[in-house]
Amino acid sequence: MPKLTGLMFNEDETDFFYVHAITEGMDGGAIVDKYFGVLADAGVKVLMINTNARKTDYRSGVWENYWTGYDPKAPDDQPFFKGMPPGDVPGWRRMVHSMMVLDQQGVDYPARVIALCRKRGVSPWITLRMNDVHYNDNLDNPFHGNFWRQPQYFRGGTGYFARALDYAHPEVCDMYRKLVVETLDRYDIDGLELDFMREPYCFRPGAEAEGAKIMHDFVRAMRRLVHDASVRRGHPIRMGVRVPSRVEVAKGWGLDAVEWAKEGLVDLVVPTPRWATLEYDMPLGEWAKALEGTGVTLAGGLEILCRPMPGGYAVPVSKEQAAGAAAQVLASGADCVYLFNYFPPIGEYPTWTPEGYLKTLRAMNSLDSLDALPRRHVITYRDIVGPNEAYTPPLPAEGKTLEFVLPSGPTPPAGAKASLELHLGQGADAGAPTATVNGAACTFVGPKPNGDGTSLAIYEVPVAALPGDHRHAIKVTAAGESVRVLGVEISITPAP
Repeated sequence: MPKLTGLMFNEDETDFFYVHAITEGMDGGAIVDKYFGVLADAGVKVLMINTNARKTDYRSGVWENYWTGYDPKAPDDQPFFKGMPPGDVPGWRRMVHSMMVLDQQGVDYPARVIALCRKRGVSPWITLRMNDVHYNDNLDNPFHGNFWRQPQYFRGGTGYFARALDYAHPEVCDMYRKLVVETLDRYDIDGLELDFMREPYCFRPGAEAEGAKIMHDFVRAMRRLVHDASVRRGHPIRMGVRVPSRVEVAKGWGLDAVEWAKEGLVDLVVPTPRWATLEYDMPLGEWAKALEGTGVTLAGGLEILCRPMPGGYAVPVSKEQAAGAAAQVLASGADCVYLFNYFPPIGEYPTWTPEGYLKTLRAMNSLDSLDALPRRHVITYRDIVGPNEAYTPPLPAEGKTLEFVLPSGPTPPAGAKASLELHLGQGADAGAPTATVNGAACTFVGPKPNGDGTSLAIYEVPVAALPGDHRHAIKVTAAGESVRVLGVEISITPAP
């Protein structure tokens, strides 16, 4: 099969229902069509329809659905909402009620979205979350199906992921197998994605190496199911996986996507961060080399948040930051850009207008289109590292002379302007540090105090210092004894 091309979009299983109050008397199907029509208008070529986390958003025959146990006539203190903070109940109730009403109207949500995709020329896939851990600190939350409340299936250890499921238990594999079987029997799709980024921690701590064989066998079994479904349907059905952004990190957690590809088990591999931030320096070139000769489509996953360092404030990316990350994905060897949590409508992202959303997403279908947009490239960090890996994020950094590496996509178009922004921390010298990019001196434009003791130092960058497909060396030298850097961005603005 030829490789996939064009923008890919993953739609969360609860997003549509959370932002819509579908009540009796409304045409729920029409509301679905309108919402997902925006994604078609935005140039999405492959839509990943997420149908599960720890329950399903449709009436499943093998899993509990989200509204199982919910009484629409009972008050908010009904047993269904036991353990949920009172402030969370109205939004959750709106969501499960919308799911229930849509089902009562005879609308099968995934089937309706698939039908719209066919009508609008979008390739419909279903993506399944293979180990979601939301609300793991409270097992009374209605988010959890009964299976997830059984501690014998937990992977163990400490921290947020201790109650993720351990695939060493045949019961865990079988539970997901049943969902895959139902999905393939029930829905006529172009592809099935196994999303191991919700979550990649699938084996007890220390057992990841032996777990890799278990997972390889599981993926092989899922591929057989996909193949059988494609024979029944009379058309190809592809299979994809989402995995951590580094080849060695994915393998370290037992998710050896390269070996799966070499065996012909997968058609799509999506390296990606987990959630905390975009990564502008994913080694997609290494992925492309490792996957060479397999025919597998390589897509670079983009998250909606941008944090320069661990513990930083979670800020949704700007249009320019998203365009920069997408440009880097395509410039570094990937076939496609893959978006996660880029929800419409735009109300959650105040810096994105509806027009800006459509324009930016449409541009992500090609480097040429992205070249016409302003873009930003940011030093961030990895939010998933390998088991026992020693990793030091690049920021914050302090010293007399600091060096950073930041790729900035393709060569800027003719007439473009470039700038460097340094977010300087409290206690930095009053004088601006000097800065170079690839050895070229940058011209200090001026500081912008932030009002909290930190400041933004802005520099003009010679465009000739930014050759495409290059990891740029940025050198910062303090004016005094030391400088503390909290953020680094390169901005590229095309000529008007």
